[in-house]
Amino acid sequence: MKMTAPSRDSLKLELAAEILLRFSEFRFVAHGTSMLPSIYPGDCLTVKSFGSAVPHCGEIVLCHRAAEWRVHRIVAIGEHGPATLYILRGDALSEDDPPVRGGALLGRVTSVLRRGKPVNFDRTKGLCRRAVQSMVRHVGLTSALLLSWQAMRAGEILQAESLPAKLTAPGKGCN
Repeated sequence: MKMTAPSRDSLKLELAAEILLRFSEFRFVAHGTSMLPSIYPGDCLTVKSFGSAVPHCGEIVLCHRAAEWRVHRIVAIGEHGPATLYILRGDALSEDDPPVRGGALLGRVTSVLRRGKPVNFDRTKGLCRRAVQSMVRHVGLTSALLLSWQAMRAGEILQAESLPAKLTAPGKGCN
């Protein structure tokens, strides 16, 4: 029997799960665009374990499936026999993820920092946010425009504060 070394991503997932079990919270930098406009690449996310609480619709959660981990929103909860199934979807995606059992949900996102400042990522807030989410979901160019706008804003903030870009560039760490 040949043994293969675990992938780097699977080791990160195992470490994240262990940290949540031991300390109930951890932070990491988001990658990908599936949660635009709520979460941008480079945002610092804080994830807390559920403890004895039950996940609810509308919450953004960290989920693991096989060797992948994703941060998506719970859009539906259903029962399948004795098991509770959760349907997740990225805010920028038009299709739901396959259903997962509760054990696949590692924790809920409790805060988002963008360039060191807190972001209100609550889906229930504002007609404008829902309109932008719909545009991102259905108009492909919208994601590129949002990412360009965020990069431009990051550059303006760096110039205004006269800080070196290497210290505050999005995606380089959580401040």
